[in-house]
Amino acid sequence: MDEFRRKWLTLRPHTRESLVGSADIQSLADLANAYEVIRDMYLVPITRTTVLRLGVLTIIPLLPLLLTMVPFEQIVDHALDMFI
Repeated sequence: MDEFRRKWLTLRPHTRESLVGSADIQSLADLANAYEVIRDMYLVPITRTTVLRLGVLTIIPLLPLLLTMVPFEQIVDHALDMFI
């Protein structure tokens, strides 16, 4: 860490090493990429979108059964009452 600080953070670097292809810059880029991956992670791997998709995909196969048990007009009236 001291070598990195001396090389990159002091006003006058002690070496004349080329910046292109430097292991320090590559390591810093790797750390930045790892930080981005961790920052984009969720605490819980289930999002609101995932829950909504699961709900829709669960309800779709049940719709024909629902229509055989309850008249369509009653379903529409109930849905309208929920939203109005």
